[in-house]
Amino acid sequence: MAEVDRIEDVVGLDEEASKDSLANEAMPTEAQPKCATYASIAVAMVGAAMFGLDQGNFGNVQGFESFREDWCLHRYGEEHSCSEEGSVHNVKWQDDFVLWGAVLITIGATAGALLLGPPLMNRCGRRPCVGIGGAICFFGCLLASYLSVHSVIAFFHGRFITGFGVGVSCFALPVYNAELSTASIRGATGTLFQLNVMLGCFAAVLITLVDKDWYFGMMLPGLAGAVLAVSCFFIPESPRYVMEKKGYDAGFQCLSRVRAGDVHLEAQEILTQIQEEKDIENVTFLGLFRERNLRKRVFIACTLVVGQQATGVNAFLGYAATIFRSIGIDNPIEFNVIFNSIMIIGCVAGLLLVDSKYGGRRSQLLIASALMGPPLILAGLALHFNWPGMITMVCVIIYGVGFQFAWGSIPWIYPAEIFSMAEKGAAVSLAVGMNYISNAVVIFITPYLMQWSVPGTLFFFGALNLLNAMFVYFYIKETKGVPLESIPDLFGEKARGRKLEEKSSSEMNC
Repeated sequence: MAEVDRIEDVVGLDEEASKDSLANEAMPTEAQPKCATYASIAVAMVGAAMFGLDQGNFGNVQGFESFREDWCLHRYGEEHSCSEEGSVHNVKWQDDFVLWGAVLITIGATAGALLLGPPLMNRCGRRPCVGIGGAICFFGCLLASYLSVHSVIAFFHGRFITGFGVGVSCFALPVYNAELSTASIRGATGTLFQLNVMLGCFAAVLITLVDKDWYFGMMLPGLAGAVLAVSCFFIPESPRYVMEKKGYDAGFQCLSRVRAGDVHLEAQEILTQIQEEKDIENVTFLGLFRERNLRKRVFIACTLVVGQQATGVNAFLGYAATIFRSIGIDNPIEFNVIFNSIMIIGCVAGLLLVDSKYGGRRSQLLIASALMGPPLILAGLALHFNWPGMITMVCVIIYGVGFQFAWGSIPWIYPAEIFSMAEKGAAVSLAVGMNYISNAVVIFITPYLMQWSVPGTLFFFGALNLLNAMFVYFYIKETKGVPLESIPDLFGEKARGRKLEEKSSSEMNC
């Protein structure tokens, strides 16, 4: 009997295995990204390089002798106060021209992300939004360089318009990436944003070290903008946007262009979300705060991007030369090139891990915070107590690698992941706007912090990095590998469309 029972058990297991095998064969396999997926995202990410070129060019161009002669001499000082050494201590030059030249970029980017980005992306599409932003940036760079006619007003307008174009383009980039990528690569391709920012910044530093023509230096972001504006004609639109505006067949065809394999399952998931939201108008800025689940996600997205600026990276990069000089480095600009090249390693490591079983959004942010906060505090102590300069140098490098490992890229990825189609325009716009506003605040307060105390500035940003770690621990949910349509459910309640649908169904049953 025991032998018979054993045989029946084996037969039963074989039948179950056969059923599972047939079920697996019947289920459609998830489509995989094509080379066209990566190529399209890489082309769009030229917008991030445009942003990086703008971050890297002005810091060096303002030190060019030809730039100081054209803009400082006889306007903000005389020969001595506008010289290489004298201009550093020329308060009028620094506060009335250099500071505003930097801040107007972020003010313009905020305006672009909040005012033009959302309606352009919702009405015309993700792709036109990215390309038009590049064209605007090109015009702004022209106005701030070859068309400035030595007018401060024209220069400042050019800087604002440059930032406006950057804001419009960079607002749509995370959304385009999130909607074009599959769940398995969404984080890695999103990290390309920060990698391109880093490469753009690095390229600007190298070019301005070799070419001292300030006109060409100020034009660098515009050249990337022109490439972006033209190349956007040759990449596909977001399949989700096409399906929403032109119907299932058009969206299915668009999806097939960027997927290998059977796309029916993914197309059906997209269609389901669109149908759930078809009676829901795009959420306005005020509408972002009406529901608890949505308020929570808006809070998380905005706090995350503010936290990116609270790391102090833009303040630190802007004053790297001052800090490097204080620890005895003879040529801080050359060391800054080395420092930027090392940070690229952190960015690549983050890109490789963010979608792997060893990484993720939440875990990498926590690791990065641990690599940033304590080293900054230690660097501040080393400066305060005059410890060997090598300690500060190593701490600064660890901090830079930590930032690029997670905080440089994930705050751009995450907000585009956690909102539905109806919510995305206003929510991502608000998050990107908050990012640029925070950036402007950090740029504005940093000179005063540095005048107060260089070690104190490092202590201040080190403490903010520790607060960032606490925020991530308590609020950030892991979205690695989760389909976009399912992510809002991670935050405690049904997504907006499904919640309203269930409410209507329950009312009908009553």
